[in-house]
Amino acid sequence: MDLNKLPRENVKVVDDDLATVLAATIADYEARSGKVLQPAHIERLLINTFAYRETLARQQMNEAYRQQHPRFATGLMLDLCGDDVNTPRLAAQPALTTLRFSAEIAGQAQVFIAAGSRVSVGDVMFATREGGTLSAAQKQLDLLAACTVPGISGNGWSAGQINTVVDSLHPTIAVKAANITVPSGGVDIEGDDAYRQRILLAPESFSVAGPVGAYQYWARQVSPAIVDVHVANDTDSTGAPIGGTVAVSILTKDGLPGDELLGAVQTALSAERLRPLCDKVVVRPPAPVDYSVNATLTLFSGSNPAEVLAAANAAWAAYEAGRRHRLGADIVPLHIQAALRVAGVYNVSTPGLALTTVAPNQWARCTRINITAAAEQVDG
Repeated sequence: MDLNKLPRENVKVVDDDLATVLAATIADYEARSGKVLQPAHIERLLINTFAYRETLARQQMNEAYRQQHPRFATGLMLDLCGDDVNTPRLAAQPALTTLRFSAEIAGQAQVFIAAGSRVSVGDVMFATREGGTLSAAQKQLDLLAACTVPGISGNGWSAGQINTVVDSLHPTIAVKAANITVPSGGVDIEGDDAYRQRILLAPESFSVAGPVGAYQYWARQVSPAIVDVHVANDTDSTGAPIGGTVAVSILTKDGLPGDELLGAVQTALSAERLRPLCDKVVVRPPAPVDYSVNATLTLFSGSNPAEVLAAANAAWAAYEAGRRHRLGADIVPLHIQAALRVAGVYNVSTPGLALTTVAPNQWARCTRINITAAAEQVDG
């Protein structure tokens, strides 16, 4: 039995069906009193109330039971499930970027860039996590920096946008700074779904990161921004596996990971206490498989095109949301057509969209979606 597909409502310790509880309560009363109840009897009104209240109590009992299991637990109860396997929920993390500091320096002058030096864009500030020195011999310096506020607010700034030096770095020498990478990796506190996956993977961590599941566990441990991990032998140019080299591909909530997050995962998985002695770990982003969808909807006669298109766009958003955070999801025109066949649609055409097999270390990325209604409608 695939427990991943087990419906939540099927996990219960007592029957919480209202009709069953009501029938049992009526039968018990009739057996005790010797009276056959009719719907209009006053006792039925009281029994209906008691049966309803008992059903609520049974439902609460079943939900309390579900909350003991990580597959169904939520909120604090999920945190307690994680505590059983030494897997705490990941806190919010700041966006990371690389700042390039530069200055025109002559002679023996030097400018020390201390760790914690701040550069801003609007109200969003980034602080360096390491220090360095500018001199006549080294007039520019690249330093890793993190947003001062954890969460998503630091993500996505274009290269060069973060360029206002907040701190005075030298009394006479002007120091310029700007980000040379797009900040990424900023994420809010880990959500229940991602946390649940890590808890279920936690037993793999009891070994070193030799098993696939162990590498997946420790990679996800780095950041709650990571939503999918693929682990396999690295391959050479001919596709043959390279012995002893482990390729780890990671996907984030925002898609492809930034260099800073890749470096953090590389550092984590290369630790001697996690990695088998002879393993070489290579962490890389998944290879994107880009595709676009041009869908033409043929509508039934009398359908409102605006309403149908709105429903189709909503259906596409739901369909894409289920694939955006998965590696190795094939591009299947039939599935896309089925998703877009909402009420009022007679037929869906997706010209130019081919069936594409996506490898487990690849990411299907839709770069454009265009949904239109055909001029002609049909009776069907």
